[in-house]
Amino acid sequence: MLSLECTLYEERESIAWITLNRPEVLNALNRRLWREIFENLNCAEKSGGVRAVVITGAGRAFCVGDDIKEVFNLKTPEDIRNFFWNFAAPTITKIVSLSKPVIAAVNGPAYGGGCEIAMLCDLVVASTNATFAVPEALIGAIPPIAAIIGAFVMGKLNASWMMFTGEPITAEEAKRLGLVNEVVPPEQLSPTAEKMAKATMRAAPSAIKAIKKLASMNFDQEKLEKAVEELINIVQTEEGKEGHRAFIEKRLPKWANF
Repeated sequence: MLSLECTLYEERESIAWITLNRPEVLNALNRRLWREIFENLNCAEKSGGVRAVVITGAGRAFCVGDDIKEVFNLKTPEDIRNFFWNFAAPTITKIVSLSKPVIAAVNGPAYGGGCEIAMLCDLVVASTNATFAVPEALIGAIPPIAAIIGAFVMGKLNASWMMFTGEPITAEEAKRLGLVNEVVPPEQLSPTAEKMAKATMRAAPSAIKAIKKLASMNFDQEKLEKAVEELINIVQTEEGKEGHRAFIEKRLPKWANF
């Protein structure tokens, strides 16, 4: 297994606990973090003693999405494809294909890719401190995973609102929309995630595996490929470039002809 720099991994009472551990950058997703999440999930999959997985964040955030320092250094379409297919995609597909329940314990802001990780999980418990947002369109990009599965998770109208406006929503609102199963005080987050994980253990492992396989039919490689190509196309447009500049310059973008 990969030596861990950006995550913590622990197996306890048949639960694998994966903690995103870059609190100094609010657990932003760089290549290393994407790879370590994948390796941790692989370890949990192979472990005969693990029946469920919990993903959470260290510090005050769950995950605020991709590490901007890395993403803004992706200059060409091939750079973006390399980043996505070699680092992000294996982890994304592993969460979906894992034969064991994956629970997101969202301890704070879950933005962009962080919100999408929560969407990919089978169950979500959120702290009252948690907020959720997919703000990519505000800087001339798209959230590829939310665009594919958002409507399946919370309905087309709710997913469209989140993606079109980029506005953060509270944990309670996320629960109302169907993105979160349960909202609890911060001190109850880990105990509740553990309780949820143990509740799934009453089911036959083969039944869990089959249910997950059927549910994942809404998410396939072809859709993912199309979403990535759409992302590549839009970030190369004038609006995509203006969104990039505006983000760096900390101002609102000026969209052409508006």
